[in-house]
Amino acid sequence: MIPTIKGEKLGMTSVFDGAGTTTAVTLVRPYKAVVTRVKTPAKDGYSALQLAYQETTPKHVSKPVRGILNRAGVPPSYRKFYEVRLPEGQLDEFRPGQEIDPTGFLLAWAEVNVTGTSKGKGFAGVVKRWGFRGQCRTHGDPDNRRPMSSGATDPARVFKGSRRAGHMGNRRTFQKACSVFEYFRALNVLVVQGSLPGPTGGELTLTVTRQFTPEELAEHEALITLDEQQLAKLASDEEKAKQAKAAQAAPAGAAREAGPPPAEPAAEPAAAAAAADAEAAPAPAPAPAPAGQPAAAAEAEEASRLVAEEGE
Repeated sequence: MIPTIKGEKLGMTSVFDGAGTTTAVTLVRPYKAVVTRVKTPAKDGYSALQLAYQETTPKHVSKPVRGILNRAGVPPSYRKFYEVRLPEGQLDEFRPGQEIDPTGFLLAWAEVNVTGTSKGKGFAGVVKRWGFRGQCRTHGDPDNRRPMSSGATDPARVFKGSRRAGHMGNRRTFQKACSVFEYFRALNVLVVQGSLPGPTGGELTLTVTRQFTPEELAEHEALITLDEQQLAKLASDEEKAKQAKAAQAAPAGAAREAGPPPAEPAAEPAAAAAAADAEAAPAPAPAPAPAGQPAAAAEAEEASRLVAEEGE
């Protein structure tokens, strides 16, 4: 195990602890590293490991870095280095080309010191940079955020360390004793309590300051295993839902590929024309009554005609 690792800040979120209290946490993804050199007191004056990290494609590796990697027998797919101080007695456990996977020892980390580069704020005034109260906001003051006196005038110079407007942020920041809330081995994500310096995607250096006791580690590992099982179940359910959705979409796609159903065969031209004429022919209208005769007289005349025809 090495006491210091490099990681990428993934962002912040909130989680619930055992008491049901929401806690702000930062997600960090540790980098895998590979040993490129073992430094000994006899040759280098101190005992340390030189580690390569942050994998990339070979075309993005410079020639000096490629030379260091080639001497260590490491593929040219790393672009950065850092050193970890170790006691001389632990150097025998490492050799050049050995890969160091953080998933093997991060579960035991309880507290870490974090070093990073804070977010750059650009040129800032004294109110934002140092928290000055500002001047009175009445009687037509044109600018109540500017600094007042520059200090003593007798030395004819500005004292070092005076709080003035200037570049804010983008500085190396150190935070002590940050509690490790959780570590997900399946995702390789370390959950650190509180906020950590730097933007999302920034680089962080984490050094362990306290490890879990065997009792704490057993309890912690049980909780982590339960969380990982829940994550695996969620991933499995999501995969099943995707498969079911794909299965439902398959018949519709097959129907679209098959095309529209075949049309019924057309009827004979002559029969179709006769049916169309029969449908279009109007119904016979009743014969109109002779002009000048009332309707009752016409009905009586028609009845007498029917009787005469029956007698014949």
